[in-house]
Order: sequence, then C-alpha cells, then structure tokens
Amino acid sequence: MKGNSKTVNKIAKYLRQEVTNNSLRPGMHLSESTIAKKFKISRVPVREAFRILQSEGYFYVIPNKGCFVRKISLEFVRETSTVYRLLAPVVLEKAIPKYNERTYLRAEAIICKIEKSKDINHVGYFLWDFARLIYSPSNMKYMVSIFDEIYQHSIRLLNEFFRDKENATFKVTAHREFITLCRQKRGDEAIALWSEFIDNMTNLILKK
Repeated sequence: MKGNSKTVNKIAKYLRQEVTNNSLRPGMHLSESTIAKKFKISRVPVREAFRILQSEGYFYVIPNKGCFVRKISLEFVRETSTVYRLLAPVVLEKAIPKYNERTYLRAEAIICKIEKSKDINHVGYFLWDFARLIYSPSNMKYMVSIFDEIYQHSIRLLNEFFRDKENATFKVTAHREFITLCRQKRGDEAIALWSEFIDNMTNLILKK
C-alpha cells in the first residue's frame, strides 16, 4: 500500500507539472492507458492520481467520455485573488519583522534569476520561491499552505498570459521595492506596495 501511495503521488506530481507548464492544455483529454504505459504501471494508480488532480481543480470528468484538463475560470481568479489579498497583509505583518540579512540576500538572488530567465515556466517557479521566502518567517503554516495552492494555479495563469507574447518578460519592480522598504524598516509601506502588486496582477490576468 505504501509503495502504491508513492506511485500515485509521483504520477500526480508529474501531471500537475505538465498542466502547470502548459504541456497539458485546457480541454485536452487524458488517457489512463497512455500514462500507465509511460510509467510501466497498471491503470489503478493513474486513476487515483486523476482523482487527486480533479479534487485540486486541474481536471474534470465527463461521464462516458473521460477526464479532461480544466481551464482556470475568471471566477476562480477573482475568488482566490480576494482570499490572497485579504490574507497576505496579515501574514506579512508577522513575517517582515523576522527578516534578516540572509532573507534579503536570498530575495535578491531570486529576483536576479527572474530577470535572467528566458523561460516563463521557470519564472513562475521563481516567483513561487520568492513568495515562500517572504511569507514563511511568519510561521503561519496553514496560511502559507493556502498561498502555495494559489501560486500553483497562478503559474498556470502566468504561462497562459505570456505564452503568445513575443519576448515578454516579467517585471520585478514591485519585488525590488518591497525588499528595499523592508530593509528600511518601513513595513507598513511594504505591505501596502505588495497589496497593490497583487491587485495589479489580478487586473492584468482578468483583462487578458
């Protein structure tokens, strides 16, 4: 049973990444047998992985037709953005006073990776790394886990947004300004700036 659970989690992780990176696009049909053949396993753990991804909002099932990749709806964007916008200031208020020089150096290193990256898929994960870095010092593990889930789907949205835009780059101005304000012990201003950044990103995605 333990080995089977590991296999299910492995398949779920693979499928999650394929959807996030847009290798599996919205509306695409998923074949249990094809994935089972790829991993040289039975269809049982694949079916269980499908159920996990369905519960997480990545897949949907049409009776007698099969499993398909779900497109992220605008309503989902609105709802998760509202949750994120409300919770982020609360978490940052706890986290910012605990930042130290190592926090700032790691943040700057991540920002540099974002600026240098030519692959928007990588940018999404770097943004996720940045978010974990600035929120984790709060020690509000449940809140951070909610943000983790929001960021997983946000990477999908980011990839979709930039997919057809030639030479598109992600602007890290807000990230740099946030770190600068935190270094200067201007926490309230940093939180206000980050809240504005969340609003701007939400509006950008909703208008795409």
